[in-house]
Amino acid sequence: MSVLLRVGTWKAFLAAGQWTSASARLERSLNDATLAWILETGGPSIREQNQERAVAQEMARRFNGEIVLQLRPASRASERSFWAQRQLQLDFTADPLIFSASPVGGRPRKAATGKAVKPERSAKARSVKRAAGADA
Repeated sequence: MSVLLRVGTWKAFLAAGQWTSASARLERSLNDATLAWILETGGPSIREQNQERAVAQEMARRFNGEIVLQLRPASRASERSFWAQRQLQLDFTADPLIFSASPVGGRPRKAATGKAVKPERSAKARSVKRAAGADA
């Protein structure tokens, strides 16, 4: 157990990134609120010494509760428990993004006629090529 939180007459403890309580409603609410907070703000700072305590402080503020007991976690497992929740959740069902960047170098582009077109060289590249030809 890392943090013990009292909300009203119920108590819940946070260990390994999950809230546990005798009240299933409070447990579900705390876990949902924690996940929502992490997705909204990124959750506790990565540099935070005791991330579970930081999560418990935020949930105490949101649920008008109080931290009754806190212990420093013995392992780094508690820190790693929030990493997966911090990952971006991208919606791949939405319309794809369309990029309109011109290619730099690489394979020659095809013009509207279907013939290969060489990419244009910069003025600096042309002058370097001329200088190299003059030296030869």
